Amino acid sequence: MSPPKKILVICATGNQGRGVVQHCLAAGYTVSAYVRDPATAAARQLAQSGATLVPGDVGDLDALRAATRGVDAVFLTEVKSGDSAGDLQRSTNVIIAAEEAPTVSHVIVSTAITADEHDSDPQDHPMRQYWRNKRALETRVREAAESSAIQHWTIIRPGHYLQNLLQPMGSFIFPGFAQDRVLRVGWRPETQIPWMDAADVGIVTAAAIADPERYSHRAIDLATEALTAQELAGRIGRALSVLSKEDVQVQVQHRSEEELDERIRAGDPIAPAQQWANGVRGEDVVASCRDELGLLATKLTSVDAFLAAHASRL
Repeated sequence: MSPPKKILVICATGNQGRGVVQHCLAAGYTVSAYVRDPATAAARQLAQSGATLVPGDVGDLDALRAATRGVDAVFLTEVKSGDSAGDLQRSTNVIIAAEEAPTVSHVIVSTAITADEHDSDPQDHPMRQYWRNKRALETRVREAAESSAIQHWTIIRPGHYLQNLLQPMGSFIFPGFAQDRVLRVGWRPETQIPWMDAADVGIVTAAAIADPERYSHRAIDLATEALTAQELAGRIGRALSVLSKEDVQVQVQHRSEEELDERIRAGDPIAPAQQWANGVRGEDVVASCRDELGLLATKLTSVDAFLAAHASRL
């Protein structure tokens, strides 16, 4: 019997990383969690679950080289610090270390839906660098597989994280919601947002490592349901009603195009993201996910299940 595969998870304490650690451990893999500070509660929880903590910074290429030694597969999601150029270099460091490691045969990179559709964005678009980084990472991992021991690459493109509905992030994206239960959004009434639990990236990652031939050289959209803002409000209201044992009504306030443009000019980071979402056909993302994953898509966390499990943090 061959020994279990060894997996290195970068950004292991994040929403995606924790899910990847969890699902890879459940699949019987040996998991190394690359963490900046092993003393944090999140890192200690990973260790308690069975992962081996590997302290290091993604800016430290030598540390990454040491971390990838003897590893079979590497999972990477983009490092985010607000420094776009630096973030791309730090994320690229992980791929460099992986392609230099003779044992690494599979790299799984998580980016975002529509990551390959922004080459013609104008130079002054507020999300231009965000999309350039996503695209660059996808290109870089493909290139690495052409000139190293890496035989397989898998790109996962998540939709909108359900975690963004939870506090404290929820108050940043939906100001005032915790106080008055009103979702103030730049989404149009007809826009369907493709939602997913960030931890479910781990379901696809574990499956890809188990069957690399099936998932190799593929970019996979990941979303479980596409909902309008009004539909989302109804789902949240039901979850809050069950939690509080009284009827909770969640309202939606749609910002006009003029309001959205004004917020973008004022530097609001959420406004351009919501404006971009208006141009994405969420139902197509979900359909693509189901086509790509087949039966595996039935294992993804539903919106209702997620909201029920986290209602106290809404």
